[in-house]
Amino acid sequence: MYHQPIHPLCNPNTNTVSLNSYDLCISYVDRHDENTVEFPHSHPKEFEVYYVVEGELDNLVEGTPQNVKAGEFLFLNPGVKHGTLYKPEQRKVYITVVFNIYPRTSPYSNDYTVEFEPIHMDTFFKFAQKQSFLICKDNYNCSKYLPWMEEEAVTKEWGWFYMLKSHYTAFLLSIIRNFMPPTHTTSQAEATTLPIAFTKFLHANYQNKDLALKDLADHFYMTPRHANRLFKEYFGASLSKTLTQYRISYAKNYLLDTDYSVDEIADAVGFSSASTLSRLFKETEGINISEYRYLCKQQKLLAQNLDSQP
Repeated sequence: MYHQPIHPLCNPNTNTVSLNSYDLCISYVDRHDENTVEFPHSHPKEFEVYYVVEGELDNLVEGTPQNVKAGEFLFLNPGVKHGTLYKPEQRKVYITVVFNIYPRTSPYSNDYTVEFEPIHMDTFFKFAQKQSFLICKDNYNCSKYLPWMEEEAVTKEWGWFYMLKSHYTAFLLSIIRNFMPPTHTTSQAEATTLPIAFTKFLHANYQNKDLALKDLADHFYMTPRHANRLFKEYFGASLSKTLTQYRISYAKNYLLDTDYSVDEIADAVGFSSASTLSRLFKETEGINISEYRYLCKQQKLLAQNLDSQP
C-alpha cells in the first residue's frame, strides 16, 4: 500500500530558541522523499525552507514551477503560495523547516551581542522583503547538521532536546547566511576606522537637504538607534548638530572665495533656505554673514598689502 512514511526527524511541535534579543520559533521540521504528497498552501506569518539533499525537487511557487537541485534550497517568505509537485518517479530527499523570528520584550543579558543582534536581524528582514522567494546554492555546507538532528531525534540521550534546538538554529542561520548581504558591526579593530568613515560620508553627502540619520544607518548597515549611539560617542553631538557645523564650515569657504548670494550658498551647502543659514551662522559664529564677509575682505586686503611691500 502506498503511504507517506513518518520520518524520525518529523517534528510538528513548536520549538522556541531564545537568541537573547529575539526568539527563533520553529513550528515544523520534516524529512521527505518522492512519496511525500503536498497540497498547495502558504504560511501567513512564517518563513519556509525546502533544502534538497538528494535528487531534485519541483515546487509550484505562485503558480510557476521552480526546480531545486541537490545542494540548493528554496526560501519562501510568509504568505507565498507554494506546493511540491508530486512526481514519484523523481527520486529525491529533502528537508522542510517552517519558522519565524520575533523580537523579545527584554533580552536575557546585556553583553555586546545585544547591540549587534538588531543590526543583523534588521538586515535580514529588509532583504527578505525584497522578493517573495529565492533559490540559492548552499555554500555553507548546511547539510552537515541534518545527520546530527536525526541522531538526537532517534537516540534521545540526555539533553537531546537542547542539542536538537541547537542544530535547528545552526542549520537555519547557516541557510540565511547564504543569501545575506554584508552586515557591518563594530569591533574593537573597526572602532578607529568607523569615525573616519562617518566623516567621509558626511563630506560626500552634506549638500543633500534631506540627509537624515536613517541614510547614515542604511549606508553602514546599522539600525538608526545604533548609528545614533555611535555617532554621539565619536563626535559628542547628534548627527543634526554635526551636519550643521559641516554646512556652516563649507559656507565659510563660499563667503571667502565667491560672490555668491546667501540664497546660492544655502542651496550649495544643503540648508533649506537662506534664512536658516543666516540664523544658524549667527548662532554658531557669533556674528552675522555680512560681518563675516566684511572681515574676510579686510583680511584679504591686509594680506595683499603685506605681500606688496618691498
